[in-house]
Amino acid sequence: MKTAFKSTDQNLSTQQQRSYRKRPRFVIALLVLLASCGKENAPPGNPDNTLVCKNRPSQILFGRDMADFEYNSKYEPVKLTVTAYSPVPSQPPMVTVYTIRYNADGKADQVTRSVNSQPEVTYRMEYNSGGQLIKQSMFNALGVLTETSMAEYDNSNTLTKLITDSKGGSLEVTSVYGYLNGNLVTKSMENLYDSTSKEFYNADYSYTYFEDKENKTRSYFEGPLGLLFISNASNQPSLQYFPGKLDYQLFFARETSAEKKMLKNVQIIAHRYNTQDTTNIDYSYQYDADGFPTTQNGSYKGVTRRYEPTPFGVPVLLVTPHENSFERTMNFSCN
Repeated sequence: MKTAFKSTDQNLSTQQQRSYRKRPRFVIALLVLLASCGKENAPPGNPDNTLVCKNRPSQILFGRDMADFEYNSKYEPVKLTVTAYSPVPSQPPMVTVYTIRYNADGKADQVTRSVNSQPEVTYRMEYNSGGQLIKQSMFNALGVLTETSMAEYDNSNTLTKLITDSKGGSLEVTSVYGYLNGNLVTKSMENLYDSTSKEFYNADYSYTYFEDKENKTRSYFEGPLGLLFISNASNQPSLQYFPGKLDYQLFFARETSAEKKMLKNVQIIAHRYNTQDTTNIDYSYQYDADGFPTTQNGSYKGVTRRYEPTPFGVPVLLVTPHENSFERTMNFSCN
């Protein structure tokens, strides 16, 4: 049973369209509330958009895009099929399938991703005796290891550091997380790589929240496992990256477990090109009677710097401002 929906795109940039063609946008974006029930396990006749359905969706419509979930007998998501429509009408939709495997302890230990029936990436996870994900490895379609991430936690099992090695160990990115009142408030990233200037740089993130709005959605994937989905949604080849455009929130996947309130703003200061670039991403929402978001709005404002060659042999640094925004409605279906 599918629910009627509307979608409004605003100020869609050429950069976003190119990004879509490179990789599926994974606009499962805001697969709000992957909370535990599937097509085969949902109670028959469960009405759409009810509280039970929002906690147990078999399909989520996000604007024009749709995400279909399949669950095992333990109500764990084992397959996620995402159909994402291009902003260019002549482009066919991209179909991305995530297959999730669990170990005997109920922890996801492997995730495979295919696009339009072609295998792309496999992720494998390792846990310590306390059930914390401490290592996540990424392999390409040929089975070659391309990236490894190691996670560290504090005594309350909260992620404090993530170290990612890629390109055969030649590139290591480190993220350090800070918290306040149960929410992620800062992240410092070291050793990001700028492919244009061929230089390494650092970036500082700060997060603010709507303190009166509880984030009622339940996440299944957090830490490195959550970043797996978040980075894919952002069309990024690496788990750790600098966002180059506005990205949809994935409430079913979170960077850390400490995101108790609804996100309001992310400010990012990149220390590169002998200056400080500031990027701001703002979010706002409309809610239903149960406190779940029904509409998400977002806006992105930042700059892109790049060197361009000149006939005189000396490259020139071009600074291009970027602004874009979006609005999406959400509907939950239960078959």
